Amino acid sequence: MHPTPLHRASDWQAGPDGGQLDPSWAQGRAGFGGLLVTGALRAAAHQVAPDRPLRSALVDFVGPVQPGAVGVHVEVLRAGGSLTRVEVRLSQGDAVRAVVLASFGAPRPTQMAQAGPRAPEMAAPDGLASLPFVPGITPTFTQHFEYRWTVDSLPFTGSDRGHVQGWIRPRDTAPVDLLTLPALLDAWPPPVWSRASRPFPGSSVTWQINLLGGAPAGGWARDAWWRYDAETIMAADGYTDFAAHLWDADGQLIATSRQLFAEFSGGR
Repeated sequence: MHPTPLHRASDWQAGPDGGQLDPSWAQGRAGFGGLLVTGALRAAAHQVAPDRPLRSALVDFVGPVQPGAVGVHVEVLRAGGSLTRVEVRLSQGDAVRAVVLASFGAPRPTQMAQAGPRAPEMAAPDGLASLPFVPGITPTFTQHFEYRWTVDSLPFTGSDRGHVQGWIRPRDTAPVDLLTLPALLDAWPPPVWSRASRPFPGSSVTWQINLLGGAPAGGWARDAWWRYDAETIMAADGYTDFAAHLWDADGQLIATSRQLFAEFSGGR
């Protein structure tokens, strides 16, 4: 069976079996969080006017999602003059596995526009080595992405700095749209792993995503590269807080991310 590409794997609808987690999108024994959130947001978008693009999402990863059918419960909490708030609950069996609160907003006039920080200088992706997909070593879902690392702080290399940086693009035939970006943001390892000298497990607890750059008509080209940079803000008590930025190929900031990650370097 061929792996299901991102645009099909995340084409979810509201319903008891509205989502389907393909095994090729696994992360260890559970599902890849970026795919789950992208699927939830696509289900939410069906309930929102098309002139209101996604602006923000708040995610609580309540429990692991196993490959197979996923219940998708969508509720519009409020549709105001310019903002629509939607809650999506993902479930398996009788258990809630994730809750996504999404805000979709129409553009409004402003006198306070301010461009985001430019992307850091990075070597061009075509001259960098591709991160290979190695079954049983690299997470299963990574087969759906192309990676080009631009720093030497790879996971479990004992780096002095919790820092991840590089280029990414999906291995897909469909253009990239705003609802695809959470998957690109979450496809990288947490930067705390760069400081570790040996592998240890971990899992995302909460996640906030903000998207303010807007998307071109028809989305971004499927083969366009995206610049990613993430850094640990603080780590204590077995939890780490890290921030990430995602720029398009022209260096325009499109999305920011903040995530709380539970790490089990000292055991469970």
